[in-house]
Amino acid sequence: GDNGVHASASPFEGLAEKANWLGHPITSDAFGKALLAGGLSEQTIKDWCVDPRVKMEDGSLGSIFDALEDMNAEDCLKKLVELSKIN
Repeated sequence: GDNGVHASASPFEGLAEKANWLGHPITSDAFGKALLAGGLSEQTIKDWCVDPRVKMEDGSLGSIFDALEDMNAEDCLKKLVELSKIN
């Protein structure tokens, strides 16, 4: 049938999947709006939606999706704001 269930590993990954797979605008998504209000640029959010390697707090490079895995929306937002300041 046409039924299916998909669970994203984080709120950010869910945003990325909606943007990448469905063409859902970041600016019309609740989590996307929270990221923009938190100071991330729309371009950074778009760039990070393809899971690039970014600088982590310890100076290493790592997957943005892996860095956010299993976080709730509040913690994920805080982490993304922190990472945006060092990238």
